[in-house]
Amino acid sequence: MELNPIIKVKDLHFSYNKNPVLEEIDFTISSGEVVSLLGPNGCGKSTLIRLILKLIRSNIGEIKLNGKSIHNYSHKEIAEHIAYIPQYHNVPFNYTVLEMVMMGRVSKLGFFATPSPHDHEIAYESLSKIGISNLANKPFGQLSGGQKQMVLLARALTQEVDTFIMDEPVSGLDYGNQIRLLELISELSRQGYTFLKTTHYPDHALLVSSRVVVMNNKKIIADGKPDEVITSDMINEVYGIGANLIKHEEYIRCLPTFNKGTL
Repeated sequence: MELNPIIKVKDLHFSYNKNPVLEEIDFTISSGEVVSLLGPNGCGKSTLIRLILKLIRSNIGEIKLNGKSIHNYSHKEIAEHIAYIPQYHNVPFNYTVLEMVMMGRVSKLGFFATPSPHDHEIAYESLSKIGISNLANKPFGQLSGGQKQMVLLARALTQEVDTFIMDEPVSGLDYGNQIRLLELISELSRQGYTFLKTTHYPDHALLVSSRVVVMNNKKIIADGKPDEVITSDMINEVYGIGANLIKHEEYIRCLPTFNKGTL
């Protein structure tokens, strides 16, 4: 079955103050995929996301959203197609969880419109889908990092879009919350949602991805199925460490070699 392309990037280049950050970037994200963008610090992952969201602009190359140049979309129109989920963050006002989730309706209503009962219904449905209805009236600022990330995902669901972009979603989360968030991404993907997420963790990419795109030295160096892309040679090339890929039941794990010698 042919997949429906949602985001298409072709021959994209970008520089900050004449310093190249991205070169010859080509890839496509299709409906229903979970694409993990893997690579070391400074390789351009976050810059690429900002370009896709039209937060910055490049005059070299092409980004298309549903077949139309990203430059022909307003930011509001982009939000009608893509939900951006940043790393969890604190907010200056003590909003409740429900108020935070309702902010996902802005792309539908505008900043000053009054939410309708239907909008509240969608917000509560999103909280229920994520499994955090019990947090609706709690202050967002008092939540744990894992809970905040779940709230941001619920807020994205209230936008009523099918495509999510997540920038290092497990950053700062404890191990349990990392796995719970990955399980939630996997479950939502089975329901037909599409994900592009950056990550520093090969194991996480192996767990939930349908595709892995590896970036290094400003370029994409690999793009394909997780078990074909994430290899010992790739880990060594990108991160400069040794690693073994071990299969246990249906899962593959990346086990780095560790030098326990004394200095």
